[in-house]
Formats: sequence, structure tokens, C-alpha cells
Amino acid sequence: MMNSVIKLFLVLTTITVACLGWITGQLRSRDFMILVLVLVSATLAAFLILNIRERRLEEKKRKQRESRFAKETDTPGEKVKRSEGSFALREKKSGLTWGGGNIKASEATRGTKRKFLGR
Repeated sequence: MMNSVIKLFLVLTTITVACLGWITGQLRSRDFMILVLVLVSATLAAFLILNIRERRLEEKKRKQRESRFAKETDTPGEKVKRSEGSFALREKKSGLTWGGGNIKASEATRGTKRKFLGR
């Protein structure tokens, strides 16, 4: 929250100074242009620093949530290997084996070949 306030203050200050200089006609002055340039540079630098800081804090929070979740589930974050979770390598369920093709449901029986043309 504080970072947002600082960013907003810097942007509004820079815009206000630039607008006041444009209204009063001082925008062509060398000293005034240096002032605006310094304000813009400070604003950009502050944005960069604050964004990096926010990103680091979010990363820490994410790691803490993950470690807390791993402790609650009593699993050390092991991932299931693809071969163990694959449907093709699991035990086959009981029931009719279709085998693909244009087979009618009424003609599907276990142990018969596929019929492509119905009667």
C-alpha cells in the first residue's frame, strides 16, 4: 500500500511541475528542463526499485505458502511421475473393450471382431 502511495506522489509531482512550467512558459528554460528531467528520472528509478522490492516480497510469501502447504499435507512436495499417473499404464477397468472403429453399441460383445457394416 505504501509503495502505491509513493509511486502516485512521484507521478503527480512530476506531472504538476511539467504542467506549471508549460502554463507559465518556463518549459523552454534550461534550468526548468533539468528539473523536469531529474523528476522524471527519479520517478522511473523509484518505480524500478519499488517493483523489484515488491517482486521479492511476493516471492518470499509464495515460498512460505508452499512450505506451509507441504507441511500440512505431510508430503515433501513429491511430484507424480508421468508414467505412474498415465491412464494407458493403469489397470484396465472391467467392461467391454471397444477397440475403435464404427461399431454399433447393440453389436458390441466381448470376444468378437469389429463389424463395420451393420445388418
